[in-house]
Amino acid sequence: MLSGQNIVCFSPDPSWHHLWRNRHQIMTRLARQNKILFVEPTPYLRPVLQAVRETGPRALFKSTFHQPMPNLWVYRSANAWPIAGKTPIRQLGFTLRRWQLRRILARLHMQNPILWVFRYDLGEMIGHLHEKLVIYHAVDDYAAYVLDDTPQAEQHRQRIRALERHLLTQADVAFVSSATLLSEKQRYNENTFYVPNAADYHTFAAPPRQLPADIAAIPGPRISYVGAINEKLDVALLTAVARVRPDWHVVLVGPVQFKRAHALDALQALPNVHLLGAKPVSQLPAYMHASHVCLMPYAHNDWARNISPLKLYEYLATGRPVVATDIPAVQHLGNVLAIADNETTFIQAIQRALTEDTPAARAQRQALASQNTWEHRVDTLSSIISGFLGCA
Repeated sequence: MLSGQNIVCFSPDPSWHHLWRNRHQIMTRLARQNKILFVEPTPYLRPVLQAVRETGPRALFKSTFHQPMPNLWVYRSANAWPIAGKTPIRQLGFTLRRWQLRRILARLHMQNPILWVFRYDLGEMIGHLHEKLVIYHAVDDYAAYVLDDTPQAEQHRQRIRALERHLLTQADVAFVSSATLLSEKQRYNENTFYVPNAADYHTFAAPPRQLPADIAAIPGPRISYVGAINEKLDVALLTAVARVRPDWHVVLVGPVQFKRAHALDALQALPNVHLLGAKPVSQLPAYMHASHVCLMPYAHNDWARNISPLKLYEYLATGRPVVATDIPAVQHLGNVLAIADNETTFIQAIQRALTEDTPAARAQRQALASQNTWEHRVDTLSSIISGFLGCA
């Protein structure tokens, strides 16, 4: 594993305690032998003004600096220095943010850090922190987040692609978590490497002492999805499953993040559908173990086509049967999960998972998950980074 380095991680997550992603998993492991500053995103002017209207001027001085674990600190700049559209204000805010971040790094004795940027629009500090290496880590096709089919939406997608191309040209090395992203990113940075997501195997493999009360109260069979609930999901497919099989209970565990109003109305209206809300990461294994079948019901869109689902190896680590739609991330795993490409075959696959599962199949799933841990991924990342640092 990489050791003795100072790493500044620029994350798009609004809080360290938000839904955990691959950057949380990677940085917690790197913190065992390196210093990590996890930088939450800078607020924009409009939400800051809204906060001032709601809570008064003290909202301007709200910032974050705390240490959730040894060698890892979390920081977010003060609201008084937001990102604003006008050039003079934007430049002033950047100057103040840079000054404060340099003070934090000096306080932590973190000289010549590695900058690790986790989204196309978070690279403003590149070239300003005396960094020794710049890493860009793409986990999605970010332009695919814009789903509207309008000229304005297409312009927005083009802006995102342009920002990402610029960041790729600035980075010394880039990582992608999806094989479908590799060739595109290599066009702009030849030092781009494919490193898929993984699982905290032992945490997810261990059976819980007891099931969470809310899911335990739901009758079986429980057919569950655990993760963010947004436009990458095929809501129509889930609705069809719940309607065709009213004897099954469809359970969704995670934050609802749909941009479209009423996207879940038809699904939520069904009596055998249960939305349990977001849960702490420590509780997610218990919800997966409480499921009789775990679902990956992704839509056929560019967003889902380019993902490396965090839940993939987490599901497999529990040993529970998994049914997924036909996306690139699972197409090589037909021996350990069921892949279905339409409503009829999806329902049939769930039925087979409920009635034909075996101890040998469960052991096979867990064996594969045990070979795809975050420790393995961090070793891979460390080896590549060390080569670029001249430490190989």
